Amino acid sequence: MDWQTLTAAGIVVMTLTIFLVRLARPKKKSGCGHDCGCNKK
Repeated sequence: MDWQTLTAAGIVVMTLTIFLVRLARPKKKSGCGHDCGCNKK
């Protein structure tokens, strides 16, 4: 394999890793659901 093939494969592996880490991480709640006890209405 030449260096371009290895570089392209490395970029694909890095992209997939980042995608899977973001997918597996729990989502942060944005905004208030009015039941959080923050007294905002």
